[in-house]
Amino acid sequence: MARPKKSETLATISVRLQPSLLGAVDQCAEDLQKQVPLLQVTRTDAVRYLIQMGVEEFERAKKKTKRRRKGVGR
Repeated sequence: MARPKKSETLATISVRLQPSLLGAVDQCAEDLQKQVPLLQVTRTDAVRYLIQMGVEEFERAKKKTKRRRKGVGR
C-alpha cells in the first residue's frame, strides 16, 4: 500500500538545542504518545506540535496587546 500524498510540502530546518530543552521535547513526545497510543509520536512530531502551540499562543498574545492599545487611547 502506498503512502498517501501530503497536501503541502514541508520545509526542512536544523536547530541546535540545549540538552535540557531537548529532554523537555522528548518528554512532550512521550506525553503525546500516551495520549494517542495507537500512533507513533516522534521527536519531530513533538517539535512540530510545540512550535504550532507556541505560534498560536504568540498570535493570541499579539491580538490581546492590540486590543489593549486601542482601548488606552479612548
